[in-house]
Amino acid sequence: MKEIKCTIIQDVLPLYVDEVVSQDTKEMVDEHLQHCEKCQKEYDAMKQELYIPAENKAFQFKEISKKWRKKKVIISITSVFITALILLGTYLSVFYFETVIPYSEDLIKIERQNDHQLVSRYYGKSRAGVHGTFPMGFEIDGEKKIVSFIYYTKTLADSPSRNLIDDEKRLGQEDTFVLPESGNNDAVYYVEFDSEEMVPGGKDSWDSALERAVLIWEK
Repeated sequence: MKEIKCTIIQDVLPLYVDEVVSQDTKEMVDEHLQHCEKCQKEYDAMKQELYIPAENKAFQFKEISKKWRKKKVIISITSVFITALILLGTYLSVFYFETVIPYSEDLIKIERQNDHQLVSRYYGKSRAGVHGTFPMGFEIDGEKKIVSFIYYTKTLADSPSRNLIDDEKRLGQEDTFVLPESGNNDAVYYVEFDSEEMVPGGKDSWDSALERAVLIWEK
């Protein structure tokens, strides 16, 4: 019988290892491997690479399945947590995050009551809060004046207090705010401010607030 070249044997070795060759080819390779050390080593190496014991396969599949289930649980928990944060953030933004209501003459009016205290009357449909200061002394255009600051805020959704405000209006009562100790005021300005930042070395100052404020009442 004519001797088969090693290159031919090595070409069919992968099929031989997988046991998908015909019986004649199998016998040919068997016979060649018996006396060819080079091809025998190639066969042993190829078989070692391709062969995975059944028990190892089952173990690997179990490990992959276990890791995938763990990953799915982590993804699910993370998704729920992120969704909860988004919903909480949306809720807080809608019901609690306040923005300044722009000043309008038709919306906010400052009047002096009989006891000389100043009151602010709000004619808007709704509001979340009102912020006012005690009178402060400033030098304005070379004159010393006593002024107060005020501003109103709103949220995206109606706050609980708004329904009360609407009920009061239906009863003939206006939404009023008495400016603290304002009997000697010379002027009232409308501007957003944060009292905690109005300190020496802070991010803001009352002088800066006065510069950007809108004069809404003057004696």
